[in-house]
Amino acid sequence: MSFDAIDMRILSILREDGRATHAAMAKAIGLSAPAIGERVRKLESAGVIRGYRAVIDPEAVGLGICAFVAVSPQPRKHAADLVERLLGLPEISELHAVAGTYAFVAKVFVSDTPALDRFLDRLFMLEGVERTETTMVLRTNAERPLHLPWNEPLEEA
Repeated sequence: MSFDAIDMRILSILREDGRATHAAMAKAIGLSAPAIGERVRKLESAGVIRGYRAVIDPEAVGLGICAFVAVSPQPRKHAADLVERLLGLPEISELHAVAGTYAFVAKVFVSDTPALDRFLDRLFMLEGVERTETTMVLRTNAERPLHLPWNEPLEEA
């Protein structure tokens, strides 16, 4: 899908405020609310906008420990099977296939270090896991919305 300047503005506004109304976007962009709504629907249908979510503070819901766990699969095992098993672990919020020493990196949230230890025990016992390496997060300095490749300052609505 190709984007025009209006689509880029819509995406920029929604990136900052996923709850922005069509009316507010229309006012900021200079189109009608129905025109904005149609463009948003097209962006959704094309898969450019994949969904809308609340951003929840992990600590506020009792998940005070974040860790990145690198996973190396056992040789000669089908990686898709391992991915399925990894996705069955609810503590994993993100799972990435990566290049390098390890094949996967998972972002994990748990309540405390004993919970992380229990998670790692379960992870290592999964069929297809050869080895893991865990990096515990001490502090998160930034969690940003996706960087969009255009530099268009947002106007106040």
